[in-house]
Amino acid sequence: MFLYNRPLPKELNVIYPDDYIPHKFDEHLGPFISKIRKSVQAKKIAPLAKHLSSNAIVVDIGPGNGEFLGLLRQHGHPTWDLWGIDFSEAAIRALEARGFKGVCSRFETVQWTGSPPNAIVMNQLIEHLEDPAAAMQKAFSLLAPGGVLFIETPSTDAWDFRLFRKRYWGGWHTPRHWHLFRAETLSRLAQQVGFETVEVSHILSPNFWLQSVHHMIAERWRSPRLAKLFDVNVLFSLAGATLLDLVQLTLRNKTSNFRLVVRKPATVST
Repeated sequence: MFLYNRPLPKELNVIYPDDYIPHKFDEHLGPFISKIRKSVQAKKIAPLAKHLSSNAIVVDIGPGNGEFLGLLRQHGHPTWDLWGIDFSEAAIRALEARGFKGVCSRFETVQWTGSPPNAIVMNQLIEHLEDPAAAMQKAFSLLAPGGVLFIETPSTDAWDFRLFRKRYWGGWHTPRHWHLFRAETLSRLAQQVGFETVEVSHILSPNFWLQSVHHMIAERWRSPRLAKLFDVNVLFSLAGATLLDLVQLTLRNKTSNFRLVVRKPATVST
């Protein structure tokens, strides 16, 4: 699925302003929920680390405030060479201030001059891109033979999508989500580029439940105060949405968020 009449690439700074909440998630969530979130995010390092050796080059695309790079530094191998690529000069300056290496560019057109990366990470990123196929091709061309592309992105194969798809689903995230996939369609796209599928798994996504209910209440009932009870920083609402997603994951082995790990073959035919 794709967003029709989407913004132009030159308008990225308009739809991703400096106060864009995902860039300042810790401030929005508060200390307690932020601590829980970081512990959940830290568990994403192990699935990546099992594909990497020492001295690996890891590139995070759209790193935002550098949270995932920080977790890679904290929980990954100390010899990993950690990079971020972002179109925002402010984001790159922030990364470099934290000791990471950065390249300021849109990923689809980036001019990479270093050694080939061993892993490229796109966490909640590919849905924001103008041309996912071009991004896949760019990742394939940059990666070292045997390198992995690690993607997390929303899925349209979920209960919350079916319930709220006509208007309120949080995964729409208009006007920032330009392309949406199911695990099968994104896997097929990766294979068309030349990747081999290594892993497909669904992971919890309580935030989309909360956003969907929030949007519905705010518009239908015109009750902003009640809608705020379904913000991700409200602990009992977050717990309820997480429980609901756990039920979905148990019964269907699917949620509205999935992880795809693909590998560039060790030997690539030309």
